[in-house]
Amino acid sequence: MIVIIGMGPEQAQWLPAHSLDVIGSCDMLVGSQRMKNLCRDVPDVKEKKFHLSGNYLQTLELVKNYHRAEQRLGVLAPGDPGFFGILPHLRAVFAPEEIELHPGIGSVQLLFAKAGMSWHDASFFDLEDHDVAVLPRGILRPLVVMTREKNTAQQVAQIFLERSQNPTISVGKNLGQPKEFFQTFSAVTLARHSEALADVALLVHAGNYQNSWLQGGLRIGIPDREFVRGDAPMTKAEIRVQVLSKAQISLYDYILDVGSGTGSIGIEAAAIANEGMVFAIENNREAQQLIRANMRKFAVANLKLVSGTAPEVFSKIPPVNICIINGTRGRLREVLTEAPLVPGGRMVVTAVSLEKVANALAIMRTLDFEEIEIVSLQAVRWPEIDNLHIAQAINPVFIISARKEQLT
Repeated sequence: MIVIIGMGPEQAQWLPAHSLDVIGSCDMLVGSQRMKNLCRDVPDVKEKKFHLSGNYLQTLELVKNYHRAEQRLGVLAPGDPGFFGILPHLRAVFAPEEIELHPGIGSVQLLFAKAGMSWHDASFFDLEDHDVAVLPRGILRPLVVMTREKNTAQQVAQIFLERSQNPTISVGKNLGQPKEFFQTFSAVTLARHSEALADVALLVHAGNYQNSWLQGGLRIGIPDREFVRGDAPMTKAEIRVQVLSKAQISLYDYILDVGSGTGSIGIEAAAIANEGMVFAIENNREAQQLIRANMRKFAVANLKLVSGTAPEVFSKIPPVNICIINGTRGRLREVLTEAPLVPGGRMVVTAVSLEKVANALAIMRTLDFEEIEIVSLQAVRWPEIDNLHIAQAINPVFIISARKEQLT
């Protein structure tokens, strides 16, 4: 049995008697030197084998080496092991029935307590996995930003200032310890703070810091002019919204965008699937730069750019609920056949020629797709030129949508 014990802020006053009893019940222990010192007064700890560890990877290796079904191996972890801690790493290797969890006080709990705020409706953002530029624009509920050594609180504050926002931000480091730091700033004041504040927890206080129409925020039907453009092709707004409607995207969907171009479809898909993920495949380097620029501009955190061509890069993509196919470089059959689409998932293909429509329809039928629909669209804009509204036609586009056959 692997017994994970949260040690809170790693100070004796934060350790409840229950945690000390659990530590005493273990046959072996894994943890840092500081945690070993905290356990020195626990009965019989001196007689237990204690393996020192300095990080998650070392701890995981030690647990793999010394785990025995007939023994209780105690893993001493800072804070609450279930919150950005070691628990998911161990769950990825060991079965749930092999793990016993005893949580401790986490840094986020202490951060909110210091700020005098509740945190049941908070959202969380870890900069280890994301670029600071894709922080959410609208902070309608408390937002916790976990920075790392490469990021500073000042960089986070600067991002908001660049968006003409000045939210209140609380900064916490080493909370619950003798040298703890906690202070609340405005973004302006924090950006000018002289001491670099890295590897800290930030609490961005809730407030409507975005009017999407005025600030160019993320939404559906973004005007073409707001995207960072180049020579890469881009689906026009009038067509884009129809493609997204045929995809029938929901909040938690995983979406594959093949031949992403500037990323316009993928970015708006990410807005709908706010709790899901979009995988944008693009091989052209200029287009990749445009996708990254638009991700930063619209603060899109749940889109991952996959460099390469389909279907070769499909091995890097998990199963998806929705697949949107734009360009395939003449390999439509391979892409449709090998796309990692789950049974019952939605497939949407765009085409500008009758030949591609006919080809897509024939392939979908051989692959037993269901509910196949074909829609052709030709939108006309009427811009004002010299006090006259003159027709400006958008090239016709076909949208073929279908559902992958369900398993019986």
